Amino acid sequence: MKTKRTLTIATVLVALATFTTLAVLRGTRQVHAQDQVPPPTNDRISFGMVGITQGQTLRVNVSNVLAVSDSGFPPGPTRVAIIIINSHGDPFRHRDGSLVRRVVMLERGESAFLDLNADDFQFPPGPSRLQLRAVVNVTPPPIGEFPPPVGDNPPPIGDNPPPVNDRIVTSVEVFNNNGRTVFALAAPASIRTLPPPIPD
Repeated sequence: MKTKRTLTIATVLVALATFTTLAVLRGTRQVHAQDQVPPPTNDRISFGMVGITQGQTLRVNVSNVLAVSDSGFPPGPTRVAIIIINSHGDPFRHRDGSLVRRVVMLERGESAFLDLNADDFQFPPGPSRLQLRAVVNVTPPPIGEFPPPVGDNPPPIGDNPPPVNDRIVTSVEVFNNNGRTVFALAAPASIRTLPPPIPD
């Protein structure tokens, strides 16, 4: 009788231990190693507001000034999105409702621009101006995508792109449609690092 009771207790204890072990193992989440290549950090370059009127064009210029031979930073093109914002902070649109926007992939040494010709937009009667500002969103090449080392002493390669104002140069120009520049702005006061985009 005593042996039967001891076996019953032992069986209950083994079953309880097995159940507890299974519960712990089932509740444990798999741990994944963090990606070796962190997502690139985006930067936003914002200009102050400028006014243009009929007969004038607003041009936003962007240049990737990294040297082709500079092996200290990630290779590959930099994604640049140029947009125009109105005085209410909303994206400015063409008459058909599409955004006044240009997205380009700039290789090292390349430049691009976006033109907004005031003559292409509807003005209310009387003297008036379009009050606009330019915003440039910059996404550098992914960090860590480097070519394999060559030779015994390959040059050191950095883990991060240089600050945005050391690799991307922007300016805003307003010129009369006869080609004469009215003014140009460079070195904007507002450069902000943005968090990485949330994956889709």
